Amino acid sequence: MNLRILVVSLLFAAAWLSVLSVPYANSQSSAVTTTMTLMQPASGRCTVGSLSFLGVKGDEIAGTFGSDALINFYIVTQNESNSIQNCHLPSSAKPLVEEEDSAGQGNSYRSLPFPANGAYCFVFIYASGPTGIPSSYATVELSFPASTILMNSTTSLSSTTRLSSTLGAASTANPSRTTTAIILPTSVASRSSSATSQASPRPAFSSFGTLGAVATAVVIVLVGSIVLFTRRKKTPESTITVEEKHYAKPEPLQQAPQPAPSAQPAPSGLSTGYGDLDRLLGGGLPRGYAVLLLSPRCDERDLLLGKIIGSALSAATPAVFLSNDLSKIRNMAVTYGENFYALTPQAAKISAPPANLYEVPVIDSLSDLDVAFKKILGTRVKQGTGNRLLIVDLLTYSRIFLVDKGGTAKTWFSDFLATRKAEGFTVLGFLNPLAASNKETQTLIEVFDGVIEIYEKEHEGTLRRFLVIKRMHGHRYSDSELMLDKGKLF
Repeated sequence: MNLRILVVSLLFAAAWLSVLSVPYANSQSSAVTTTMTLMQPASGRCTVGSLSFLGVKGDEIAGTFGSDALINFYIVTQNESNSIQNCHLPSSAKPLVEEEDSAGQGNSYRSLPFPANGAYCFVFIYASGPTGIPSSYATVELSFPASTILMNSTTSLSSTTRLSSTLGAASTANPSRTTTAIILPTSVASRSSSATSQASPRPAFSSFGTLGAVATAVVIVLVGSIVLFTRRKKTPESTITVEEKHYAKPEPLQQAPQPAPSAQPAPSGLSTGYGDLDRLLGGGLPRGYAVLLLSPRCDERDLLLGKIIGSALSAATPAVFLSNDLSKIRNMAVTYGENFYALTPQAAKISAPPANLYEVPVIDSLSDLDVAFKKILGTRVKQGTGNRLLIVDLLTYSRIFLVDKGGTAKTWFSDFLATRKAEGFTVLGFLNPLAASNKETQTLIEVFDGVIEIYEKEHEGTLRRFLVIKRMHGHRYSDSELMLDKGKLF
């Protein structure tokens, strides 16, 4: 009993010491506000304003932003900021914050953890169009933690003009650069190079307090020593000699109770059936996402498609396949039975169509397709958020979907995906980038939550196909390159 009281007292003392050692004020809790003036660009162009700062691996940054005109706001690496073309981030960009078509004041943001130490940028894109304002410029306000280390001049920055020269704005429709006014408050602009040079990544235990950490370590050592000493002291007294063992009654052995089997955690996503890809995705396709797979026609693409459908059906997840390829969709409708639904505008051309093959209107009639989709699937595919799979074969539809009629097709397809996700579908689109222009491919990439690409390159003297996850917004994944193995895909 005395030992227990001693241990509890020591732990209680260590807890109080750790609390008392936490600083009463943390300068990183304060924030500063920056005002940026973005000139309204000419028609068909945009103005880009950026503010560079240093990021520490594993840290996050949060604050608010606002504008009196519609803007796009991102946090990206310095290299990604420098690669902005045609008013868009490069397709390889992985924004830590992505807020598009935002206006008004006091919009909050929080970034994903910085993947590495280095230079990052706050980026604002102000595009021309009906969002223009009478004053011919947009005023943007941005707040961020006072501890943020801005990558500007190492001398005093009290002059707005001096700071603007380091933080330019570019009209991405041409290579010329214009000036964007950046007005920092006095508390930020007057920071000197000595303050910047002293900044360093915070230790993981800094908020706990150095004294508290030392006190806890001392308590652990004391408790361990007391327990060890007590056990050693009891050992001679509990030993039975040979003579005593001769007369002692053996006590029955008691079997230790078996621990209850722990429940297996539910999978975090829809398995693709290809373990190597599931590991890159962090558990499979994120439920409720729309993911675009860019791939030329190849065996690996078709085998992966079969793997994904087979894995979904084996998990009792209904799978819907929308395609214009007659031979492919008929073979799949015959191969897969229950819970598989094949949709095509050319169902009437297939003789003796299977029961799970349905006809939908031609893709040109976008509204009719949406109505037919709901009518066919509403009574046949079971409900369940995140528990249905829709595969759209864009390899044969790219020219039809991407015919630009004032943006109607893009807007409709965005609404189509949003509606399917709200109905509990995880959507996977297949597109051959070689059969579409860069503009058309980029148009489709913009409406999907994630992008996976299959490509070909030489490996040890032989052409092999590789897969890489290029983007998966708001979801943790590995961007490692995966060499596809046909043996595992069969």
